[in-house]
Amino acid sequence: MTKKLIGLLMTAASLILFLSGCGAPTLTVANHHLSANALAVTVKGKSNQKQVHYQVNNGSTKTAKTQNGAFVISVPTKHDQQTVKLTTAGKHQKVTVEKAAVVSNYAKMQKAYNQALTGAALSKKDQQLAAQLAKQAAQLKKSSQALKANKATGMAAMQQKTKQAAALQQQAQQLKQRQAQLAPAMKQAKANVAAQLLPTNPKDGVHNLISADKLTLRANVDHNQVLGIAMMVPVSSLKHQKDLKPFITSFSILADSVGANAKHVLKDFQKAAKAKKSSSTTAPTFYSNGVRFSLGYSTTTLFVFVTRK
Repeated sequence: MTKKLIGLLMTAASLILFLSGCGAPTLTVANHHLSANALAVTVKGKSNQKQVHYQVNNGSTKTAKTQNGAFVISVPTKHDQQTVKLTTAGKHQKVTVEKAAVVSNYAKMQKAYNQALTGAALSKKDQQLAAQLAKQAAQLKKSSQALKANKATGMAAMQQKTKQAAALQQQAQQLKQRQAQLAPAMKQAKANVAAQLLPTNPKDGVHNLISADKLTLRANVDHNQVLGIAMMVPVSSLKHQKDLKPFITSFSILADSVGANAKHVLKDFQKAAKAKKSSSTTAPTFYSNGVRFSLGYSTTTLFVFVTRK
């Protein structure tokens, strides 16, 4: 009888220890409201369960495993507010993710970036020629629009307008011939920078647009709208003038392509980089025409995050 009683007590003690170790299911999140950032927000939380299930805007259910009682979920930001619903063992939590502002229309940014990068790969002589042709093309377009808007009346006015139209047509033909002379050089320049050009049709979500040895360009794209960009450059390449020049070129072109002032951005970038060297607690941030540039560092990489405030 005594042995049976001792056995029952030991079993009960073991059960109590087991139940106290497991406890009731738990699920908490660090923050119920997250602001949008360049690429994706991080939902952090804790649970004593092995995994947590979640849905973004009532989409498909996904699973995040817990490690040492904690879990991390990455949610790409979008141009609309998002709701993340989390569940595990009958417990529920909800996190709201703010919508992200549009940095630029992707097609517009892609065209501007690729044209500028191709132009930068031309020889100095061809760059000057390309600039002249671009200026002539802009002037010709302006003159053509003015001529179309001219509501000429009377014989003399009509004759003058016809004469001007013929002159503009001749100028357009000459411009076309000069552009054709530059075409082979442009084709070669484009081939030289092919690996650094932005793709025509990017996938929605967070993906690398450019993956080169000295430069990675990652963007968050949502239905042809760019919500955030991350430019990543090896810190080692910034120590050598030979490698520094391509970064400055790409960074300047990117700034211009999203509507910022490249000259001002580079000046602020130099100041921010110096400020970062003297302070490791604050990420340098600067603005140009409503575009926000934030710097981040790891032991091997410089990160430039581009968003719109």
